[in-house]
Amino acid sequence: MSKLFPFRRSPDLEDREPRLVDLDDDVADEVFDALGSRTARSLLLELHEEPRPPSELAEAVDTSIQNVQYHLTKLEAADLVTVVDTWYSETGTEMDVYAPADDGLVVFAGEDPERSLRDLLGRLVGAMGLLGLGALVVAFLVRERRADPTFQVATGGANASYRAGEAAATGGDPVVAALSFVCGGLVALAALALVGRLLN
Repeated sequence: MSKLFPFRRSPDLEDREPRLVDLDDDVADEVFDALGSRTARSLLLELHEEPRPPSELAEAVDTSIQNVQYHLTKLEAADLVTVVDTWYSETGTEMDVYAPADDGLVVFAGEDPERSLRDLLGRLVGAMGLLGLGALVVAFLVRERRADPTFQVATGGANASYRAGEAAATGGDPVVAALSFVCGGLVALAALALVGRLLN
C-alpha cells in the first residue's frame, strides 16, 4: 500500500488564455487586494512556474502553511488561482494542488488591448490584401510582356513598348516580379510604421 504514495500527476492546463483586467472595473479592486502582499505575489509567480500544493509553496516562499492558505484563499476569491488536482502525500493525506486560473494577467487602463490588437490585425490583413492584389497585377503584366514582345502598357499617358530582349534583361519571371513587389511593399509598410512610432 505504501508504494502507492506519494501519488502525483501533471494537471492539464491547456486551453487557458491571458486575463485582462481593466483598472476601471470593480474586479480590479479584488485583484489588487489579493496581490497587495509580496507573499501573495510570490505565490502567484511560483504557481506560474508549476502547480503545487500549499506545503510546497510554503517551502518555496519561506513562510508558514497557514500564511500560504490565507493568501491562497484571497487569490482564489479574486479568480487568480484555482484548485486543479488532488495529490497524496507519503502518508496518504490529500493535498489540493493550486495553479493560476489564467495563462497570464494583464492590467490595463484606457483602450482594451484586445480590441487594439484586433484593429491592428484588421489593418494588417487589409494591407496584405492590397499587396497581394498588386502582386497579381504585376505578375499578369510581366507574363503578358513575355508572351507578346510588343505588349503596350499605358503609363502616365505615354505608351511604353516592352520588347522580348528587355523582358529577358529584367528577368521576366512573373513569380519573381510578384515576390519583389510584395517584399517592396512590406519594406514600405515597415518604414511607415517606424516613422509613425518616431513621430508619436
